[in-house]
Amino acid sequence: MSKMPLFFVIVVAIIVVAASFRFVQQRREKLENDAAPVQQKRVVVTSKRQKVINERRSRQQIVAPAGSDIRYEASFKPETGGLEVTFRLEEKTYDRLTVGDKGTLSYKGSRFVSFTMP
Repeated sequence: MSKMPLFFVIVVAIIVVAASFRFVQQRREKLENDAAPVQQKRVVVTSKRQKVINERRSRQQIVAPAGSDIRYEASFKPETGGLEVTFRLEEKTYDRLTVGDKGTLSYKGSRFVSFTMP
């Protein structure tokens, strides 16, 4: 009988530790982005993606269809060669981009700042 409460306490402790770790990780990334200098690179837009984000569980969707949010992402590859980088964008910025566009990408850490075409 005492094993069930012990198991429950262990599961709750694991969940709390995992959630705390994720929170600290997000805070650290935000602070690093805020402290990073703005960098600029000449890039080519290599791909665009829309991802449907759904905060409901599958059973909740059956009862009431979800009002889904959409996440917009674009990938950029430096003209001089190098690794492709992907950033999350706002809808307006996403709509202005076309795969193959060349321009200057400004970013701060892992945060997108702007994309300008000559």
